Amino acid sequence: MGSQIKVPTPDGRVTMSIPAGARSGQSLRLRGKGWPKPKDGRSDQIVKLQIVSPHDVSQIERDCYEKIPANSSCNPRANLEKVRL
Repeated sequence: MGSQIKVPTPDGRVTMSIPAGARSGQSLRLRGKGWPKPKDGRSDQIVKLQIVSPHDVSQIERDCYEKIPANSSCNPRANLEKVRL
């Protein structure tokens, strides 16, 4: 669904947009927000996403999570059917 998060940079926190469909392990760039370069501005900062599943969920949250597969058109395991060992 995408989101907005606060990310630490050498000059303080900035708001970064996370696009819908982002994956854990994906790298995103904050242009010009890295460390200063001696002669020409600043470097880019690379942010590596880590998407974490919740450990403790309430019953309401669990009910909502269980409804998602029944109403989703996405099958995250579709490519596993093609794998041969």
